[in-house]
Amino acid sequence: MVEFLKAQQVRLHDLFTRKLNPNLARICANLFLGILFGFIWFLLLYGRETLFPTHVNWIYIRGGDVLQHQLGWEWFRQEPWRFPLGRIEAYGFPFGTSVAFMDAIPLFAFPFKLLSPWLSANFQYLGLWEMTSVIGQMTVGIFLLQEFTRSNPLKIIGASLLVLSPPMIFRAFYHNSLTAHWILLAGIWFLILEHRHRLRWWAWPTLFAVTMLVHLYLLAMLLPIWAVSLFLYYRREKKALFVFLEIALVIGCMGLLGYAIGYFGLPADDLIQGSFGNYSWNLNGLINPFGNASIFVHELTLNSTNLGEGFSYLGLGFILILPVAIVLFLKKENLHGKMHLIISIGLISLFYCLFALSNKAYFNTQLLWDFPITGFPAKLLSAFRSSGRFIWPVFYFIAVFGVVSIVRNVPYPRAEYFLLFALFLQLADLQPLLTPRKITEPSQFQSQFESDFWQAAADANDHLVLIPTDEVPSHTGQHLALFARQNHLTFNWGYFARGPYRTIEKYANAIFDGLVAGKTDASTIYLFWEPEKKELARKQLSSSMLLCDVDGYLAAFAPDNPITRADIDLAPYCKAPTN
Repeated sequence: MVEFLKAQQVRLHDLFTRKLNPNLARICANLFLGILFGFIWFLLLYGRETLFPTHVNWIYIRGGDVLQHQLGWEWFRQEPWRFPLGRIEAYGFPFGTSVAFMDAIPLFAFPFKLLSPWLSANFQYLGLWEMTSVIGQMTVGIFLLQEFTRSNPLKIIGASLLVLSPPMIFRAFYHNSLTAHWILLAGIWFLILEHRHRLRWWAWPTLFAVTMLVHLYLLAMLLPIWAVSLFLYYRREKKALFVFLEIALVIGCMGLLGYAIGYFGLPADDLIQGSFGNYSWNLNGLINPFGNASIFVHELTLNSTNLGEGFSYLGLGFILILPVAIVLFLKKENLHGKMHLIISIGLISLFYCLFALSNKAYFNTQLLWDFPITGFPAKLLSAFRSSGRFIWPVFYFIAVFGVVSIVRNVPYPRAEYFLLFALFLQLADLQPLLTPRKITEPSQFQSQFESDFWQAAADANDHLVLIPTDEVPSHTGQHLALFARQNHLTFNWGYFARGPYRTIEKYANAIFDGLVAGKTDASTIYLFWEPEKKELARKQLSSSMLLCDVDGYLAAFAPDNPITRADIDLAPYCKAPTN
């Protein structure tokens, strides 16, 4: 036994003292630094409150898109597994939707649904996702800068500047799935690796597969960068077959994943929702902290179509870095052998800018051009109607160029000092953007559906039907959706990224016509919220249905609905049918 223990001690000593492969050691070190400093940055920027998975009240209070994402997860969680795997049938009933159209981040939704039996009834992963986005941004930034420096301080400072990306911070706890800007950084990193003949064949297919499980906008932004990567490969290797095989592999992977998630479950007319040109980028976007996102830089004027989606303010740190980086690049860099890469990036950047500007382009409030787009092109473009978002790859081309130029051309340790100063300047400048996104204490949420009436109605029924379904205020609809989900009722309304809204509206109108004709369902709550529709319902349904005024809603029930037998006094709320 003693000899055995000695032998094991020798083996453990050899294991921990054996030198790692240098490349593997660098990979491990970069991962460790990315995770460590990404976690630290997340806590500094957003606090720790959102990391508690059972803390959901802050989401319910915020409402809007962040509640849409949470509702997508909660409805998806309680659905049985079916194919397509992302299918949700009880929300937007009877037409349903997909977890992808709820922006609920399938990359997290699928594994957490597998774990659902062991998770708390109140569970959210949006805080964990935002932390993953920050860690991903930090980690990919470090790996990217590894191509230009071996200095850990320079990599950490440079990647930290990329973490302080105003477009990414702007989306935090707002459009959660759109904070995965590390995907765009990874695409730029892959370009650098391809330029240096070091990109693995599986890199792009893997990145596209992951992106398909996050958000389609990010996937569309990757396509031009991937095209440049394929061009660089073909220019060097002249192997058209490999290019064809990679294209086939990526398209096949996206098609299979899209089908499995449920992207193809909607008719084309529902995917196309018009309004291209109404959510564009303003030509002043890179220096405009609109919404008062900066302490030092004043907001510039905008036209009414450029709000939000085209936010791309560089931040004062990058504004300081950029002119210095350009001068150093022109003065010290040898452009021989790089022109094809520079021209390719310049061309796709021009494409991104033009697409982001859209067919209605503005500089400040000055209209630069406005031309109509009709027919099939209009329908195709409207699938990505928030065209202003397509400025993000250009933002990262600029940001990466600025940091890399300083890292390459400023002597040590002055590069560290300069980038560290820019980092503190960027952090100070963005405080107005960061402050409202930091949650520091638990929240209290008060539901408007806590009276005995609502609980009795939910216990006695299987379906909730809202009439009408058009122009429902998001606060009203989402809190009804939360009530329906928590009580396992189907709900005919929905707040989707893309959805069959016209079909849902026709369905609600047909149900109302059926109620007027005496066609009722004994397991359904019919709920009216709009004043004119409530008055019409009182006039046309009072003789045949139980009508209840509760908390600003008019609830209607069939005469044989089980709520009439519930252990609750309905007299304060309801009027029995007059016949």
